[in-house]
Formats: sequence, structure tokens, C-alpha cells
Amino acid sequence: MSVLVYQAINAVTAELAETGIAKAHRNQEGDYLYRSIEDVLGALAPLLSRHRLCVLPRILSRDVVRSGSNGQLVSVHAAFDLVSALDGSVHTIESFGEALDESDKGTAKAISSAYKSAMLQAFCIPVPQE
Repeated sequence: MSVLVYQAINAVTAELAETGIAKAHRNQEGDYLYRSIEDVLGALAPLLSRHRLCVLPRILSRDVVRSGSNGQLVSVHAAFDLVSALDGSVHTIESFGEALDESDKGTAKAISSAYKSAMLQAFCIPVPQE
């Protein structure tokens, strides 16, 4: 059994442990700080490339609830295959995402939510201490 996928996950985790990803955005409605999907992608992309680790998403299920004037609530159950580009070894993680949207972006938002949650947990990405 190959362990290259786990070495790559560990290498990405080690680098992110040093820098973390700041909660640089404020939700005005709920008055809380958060990390955007763009922040997560921006921090992960160069590390995934450097450590030859691919993240391949699969949507296992999708559910849509129509909620009238508020638009639609979309929930997804997603799997993310973490694959070593060096030997093809794979580790799969699963996550859920939800999004409320008034137009046609609910599914994309729910997938982004699932991805962000999975990556923050899989790589134990801290919030930097000030």
C-alpha cells in the first residue's frame, strides 16, 4: 500500500499550520468573520501543486427545497478524492454543503461550502493568531 497521498496531505497541512488562513471577511447580516472560498482556494492551490496532490470532487447527492420568495435551499453531499499525482494513491473525504440562493447559483454555492468545509478540516487549517 502506498503512502504518498498521506505524505502529500501531511506536507500541505504542515505548511498551512505555519500560515493559516485569516478570517478576513465580515458577514454584515450575521456580524461574524469568515474565510471565503477564494481565500481557501488561493492558499491551497500553490501547495497542492507543489506537493503534487489533486483534489477531485464528486457530488454524491443533491437536494433542493423551494422556499418561496427567499429562493431555493440547496444541500449537497460531496466526496473529495485526494490523489497523489506521483503514484495515484487516494484518500477520500466526505462533506456536506448548503446554500440559500435567489437565482441559479445555489448548487455552485453549496458545492463551494462543502469544499471549503472539507479542506479546512482535512488540512486542519488554523486561523492565524494576531
